[in-house]
Amino acid sequence: MTFIPEMSQMPELISQAATILLVRQHTSRDRLEVYMTKRPTTMRFLARHYVFPGGKMDAEDEDPRYLTRSMPLTTACNPDSLPLSYWVCALREAFEEVGILLARNAAGELIDSQHYRSQRAELLAGRLRLIDLLEAEQLVLATDLMRYFGHRLTPRHVSKKRFDTRYFLTILPAGQTPEPHPGEVEEDGWYDVTTALEGVARGDMEMVPPTLDSLRVIGRFQSAEELWHSVEGVGTPTPEELA
Repeated sequence: MTFIPEMSQMPELISQAATILLVRQHTSRDRLEVYMTKRPTTMRFLARHYVFPGGKMDAEDEDPRYLTRSMPLTTACNPDSLPLSYWVCALREAFEEVGILLARNAAGELIDSQHYRSQRAELLAGRLRLIDLLEAEQLVLATDLMRYFGHRLTPRHVSKKRFDTRYFLTILPAGQTPEPHPGEVEEDGWYDVTTALEGVARGDMEMVPPTLDSLRVIGRFQSAEELWHSVEGVGTPTPEELA
């Protein structure tokens, strides 16, 4: 007779993940906006929730070739000395999900993500890997435009599918325009903190606590430069998330 352990005895599976906050200065110049997407109702995880681009880490994200295809990580931007794979995961997901490829060409100039639409389609179809695209086009990931923003964990009461997520922040370079993938995004837009929090209060927008906490942090700043040079972030897993 085969013994089947009770659910309470089975080991819990928590996936490693990364997410990226794309921030820009509002046209009024006295506040910031953050890019968010609404997950489709068909999604098994956080359906209808407003989130930042991101997702589960893949084995590909640990490819050692990324060490020579990424800008060096500084202590200021990576105070916890995280493995490069988390940074790669966040950038890969941003490219797949919303079409933003933060990378530099051989001359050190930032590329225009829209010039790589066909490669993105190949990547989404599983016929191309990001590292192969970088090597073929002689690009390096612009990890120098990201800084660590914190570490949170999906609470058990929110979802049985849990993610141990590292958060990153970038001030989106001028000229970059998100192009969301319809299979993963129902709606998208740039939101200032006040508008987003009012949407949550009205019940029009669903968000998990780490997303809300991230918005509140951003809301304390009026300047993108001040936010970038601060050490503020979304913190570490709360007691509720660790319970």
